[in-house]
Amino acid sequence: MGSTEKKAIKVGLIMYDEFDPFTNQIASVTEETLSELAYKNNVSINVEVQYSNKSQLRQNDQVAEMIAKDYDVICVNPVDRTDAMQIVDSAKEADIPVIFFNRELVNEDLNRWDKLYYVGADPEQSAIIQANIVVDAFSDETRIDELDFNHDGVIQYVMLEGEAGHQDAIVRTRVAVERIEAAGFELEKLGDEIANWNREQAATKMTSILNGHPWQVELVIANDDNMALGALDAIEFFKVKDYPQIVGVNGKRELLEYIDKNVILGTAYNNAPGKGRTIGRMAYYLGLDMDIPKDIYLVDGNKVYIPYERVDKSNVSEYFEKSIN
Repeated sequence: MGSTEKKAIKVGLIMYDEFDPFTNQIASVTEETLSELAYKNNVSINVEVQYSNKSQLRQNDQVAEMIAKDYDVICVNPVDRTDAMQIVDSAKEADIPVIFFNRELVNEDLNRWDKLYYVGADPEQSAIIQANIVVDAFSDETRIDELDFNHDGVIQYVMLEGEAGHQDAIVRTRVAVERIEAAGFELEKLGDEIANWNREQAATKMTSILNGHPWQVELVIANDDNMALGALDAIEFFKVKDYPQIVGVNGKRELLEYIDKNVILGTAYNNAPGKGRTIGRMAYYLGLDMDIPKDIYLVDGNKVYIPYERVDKSNVSEYFEKSIN
């Protein structure tokens, strides 16, 4: 692809759900970036945002409608990362580029055509950050009495997972535990529950665990901040004597405030604005039949991974302006 005289583009933006604050921030920044680039370069742009309400069938129909309307590029936050073949085949037949984001397709589907892309983050990196935060805390001999409640040298923990089958949830769950154990700590699992990235579900699941282990939980590893906050809701309701350490992922503002107050241990900041800017830039240039800018580094020619960042008490003040509401 090279230069073009094209001066009008249509971009579709399809979200898996309308009630996810993290993906909604990505969508908002994507729209802003597209508008800024279009204004700067005197390009007419039409961005249509639709929500799939967690239905893959509905999402397939939404993509088909945008293809029928001859959109120039479609950005898709997939409902089911393992069931994107219909979208891929339809877009390929119509020769319309697709940027998938935040749920990474299986490689077999993503490599079916050279105009398919993915923007996300490496879930293993977020789990490593979580593990490092935990290891550093439990390695502090001045805090060991407050962290190891029963002084048995074992970390009694609870895992709160995102939705079943989600790549990020699978990897975060496995790698966080592996890394903590590899650092020489013995873990005892008191509960492992799927809470679907949802605060209320996490609170319900955590309440059930506390009913069985009211004073024993020393650590909660949550696949995201919503579930970390749900765990805290249950802990506060239960009025436990000693609060367990909690780690999350994303960088939600309320959770950052609890880190600042030493109530929550830390999180792995998931750069939603960075993802949105990258998706917006890629969509703009692809929509104009131009090359993707060289400063957007493509792994394997079609993937962009935005790095996670460690957030704990030492640097939390730097992230309030970047946080997700």
